Amino acid sequence: MKTTLSLPRNHNSTWCVVRSGLAKIRTTHYALPLSLTLLIILLLTACGGQANAEPSPPVIHYGEDICEFCGMIISDERFAAGYLTADGQERIFDDLGGMFKAHLERQETVTAFFVHDFEATKWIRAEKAHYVLSQELPTPMLNGLVACESRDKAEALAAEYNAQVLDFHDVLDYYQENSAMMMGHEEMDHHP
Repeated sequence: MKTTLSLPRNHNSTWCVVRSGLAKIRTTHYALPLSLTLLIILLLTACGGQANAEPSPPVIHYGEDICEFCGMIISDERFAAGYLTADGQERIFDDLGGMFKAHLERQETVTAFFVHDFEATKWIRAEKAHYVLSQELPTPMLNGLVACESRDKAEALAAEYNAQVLDFHDVLDYYQENSAMMMGHEEMDHHP
């Protein structure tokens, strides 16, 4: 026997079939467009937020991880550094100078550089840091380079160690020049 069901046509209600029969759900004609709009906004916000998110510094397990430049164990946060490549690789170093040298040698596309504040031992963006360069600073690989988050701290440290304060681009230039000088010496050593 066939049962016919006649449902009222009310624009403010929707009927749906449930296991135990029919259930009347009260809706408005704005519900579906509003739900879709909210869903689209949520998806765009979630996707857009990740693309513009501040990159996170690399993870270093002190006393275990190896410096990618010199091969020594990274043990002191004050001197640790790292960068993120465009293809998602994390490069970690036991000495700030090693990071700059490795970057110049490898010529990788880098999305973010990170260094530790020498006194606070917290990660800071290398591009925004202030650097102190002095051979009197006892760094792991004797590069004599440390980073400070504030210029005032960098100037105070520079005065203490008879050093100069540099910005990120100054440090890159310094290592670029030293690298060129070293290459010149190597060529002279190989030619009689």
